[in-house]
Amino acid sequence: MELRHLRYFLAVAEELHFGRAAAKLHISQPPLSQQIRRLEKELQAPLFHRTKRHVELTNAGRVFLGDARALVAQAAQAAGNAQRASRGEIGQLLLACDLWADFLNGARIIRSFARRHPDVEVELRDLTAAEQISALESGGIHVGILRPPVQSKALMSERLLSESLVVAFPRGHRFKNYGRVPWRALVDEPYVLFSRRRAPAFEALVARACHDAGVTLRVKYEVEHPQTILAIVEAGLGFSLVPASLQMVGRPAIAYRRLWPAGPTLETVIAWRRDSELPLIQAFVKVAREVARTRRSVS
Repeated sequence: MELRHLRYFLAVAEELHFGRAAAKLHISQPPLSQQIRRLEKELQAPLFHRTKRHVELTNAGRVFLGDARALVAQAAQAAGNAQRASRGEIGQLLLACDLWADFLNGARIIRSFARRHPDVEVELRDLTAAEQISALESGGIHVGILRPPVQSKALMSERLLSESLVVAFPRGHRFKNYGRVPWRALVDEPYVLFSRRRAPAFEALVARACHDAGVTLRVKYEVEHPQTILAIVEAGLGFSLVPASLQMVGRPAIAYRRLWPAGPTLETVIAWRRDSELPLIQAFVKVAREVARTRRSVS
């Protein structure tokens, strides 16, 4: 049974006249009659009572009518869904974001994408930069938001955000007296370290900056989640060097200052497979670019 046979049947069932049905289908009447007979033979049931002046549905035809309409409608919906999927309007997008990568743009990008593509299911995963690169290469995820470097020939990446490194400390701490906190003032203060396991590139960047400034931080805590860092700082147990975008989390008991001299610039990138042709990926990257243009740097 072919879909066109169902459409032929529906046309005759709606018109109850082979001539009018043939005109509606833009075919001649003899082929239409022939196709209806083939359908009846395949179903092993007569669908129409025919006389020279009258055509009416049989009981089998009336039962078949409902199913035929449903099948044709389902086929039309399937075709429409395929067309929408080809335009990146529906489907599933597997997205990973490193907790340490972006505390500002990531959420904005996802919200903006969801508003424009409400029928796309976004599955968000928390993966480190190394885990994201591996998952992108294997096809386990479609898009990653992470900190560079992205050293893979199989992947494309673009910068989304550049931000400064700032000092996070409890309000009332002596750092409040500085317009910018000098690196030497950090020495001997209890330091809350971003996890080496979760953010090795970030930790290496901070270590290099401290070396260049000639200081050594006294690490007291090493934690794996931004909120834990803020909780420890808020409790007055130490300070931390954090991406400037972390200020957007908003903790009234925590203050922030820039460093003097200025610390290193941190970048956030978006990455995807170079050979990917999935429209959803390009749709998401387009939204990411637009959001990134509104706030290219944070200090």
